Amino acid sequence: MTQRSALLAARIVFAIGALAVAWTSLLPQDDLPSTLLVSDKVIHLLAYAALGMLAILSGLTRIWAFAAVMGWGLALEVAQGLLGYRSFEWADLLADGLGASVAIVVTGRVVTELRARQQRSNQEAKRALRRKRRERRVTPERPMNPAKAAARRGPPTWQQVVQKQGAKCWLCTTRTYVDDHRRDASGRERLGRTYPEVDYVVPVERGGTFEDSNIRLAHRHCAAARRKNPALMTYGKPPRTFT
Repeated sequence: MTQRSALLAARIVFAIGALAVAWTSLLPQDDLPSTLLVSDKVIHLLAYAALGMLAILSGLTRIWAFAAVMGWGLALEVAQGLLGYRSFEWADLLADGLGASVAIVVTGRVVTELRARQQRSNQEAKRALRRKRRERRVTPERPMNPAKAAARRGPPTWQQVVQKQGAKCWLCTTRTYVDDHRRDASGRERLGRTYPEVDYVVPVERGGTFEDSNIRLAHRHCAAARRKNPALMTYGKPPRTFT
């Protein structure tokens, strides 16, 4: 049963209870059962306690529930005073108010606590659902293929290669010279034959990658000679262009 249907059922039962109390209150005294073992005031207290409980369960606040139940009780007492066979009694109205008050306070506290628990439970369920959704969205990171990682990094600089492999040319096994360069009169920088350059074991245009295993440091002269003649096996030490 949903919360809306339960509220509707409580309101229907509250209305039926109010009509039942009115029917018994307006019956002639002789038509009431004479075998009851409790006094008339206890019956009033229990009846209006039940009405107060049903008023809270039907969705009324405590103030409006008390006002509705006592308004109904006052109206019935006035109706009894207007009838010739019943009478208005303040003691009955006091019993009505006592029963309604106790039932409304107790039921109100119980309903408030149950609603708070339900709200906490709903919030916890929502948080758990959000956690599950976040866990589904987060996918474990897979180790990237070395070739793809190198391609993402792009071509290295000769400074990076020097830090990993040293400053010697891998073709002629002699050192490279970072000062083998000069700036001409036009401001253009000219690099010498022994200036360091990044070389590739397998050229990139032939399928070579930017992985460390395919990267070497070479003189500009040696790298150019290798590109010109890939079958070349020996490389002499190139002279410096700028001394």
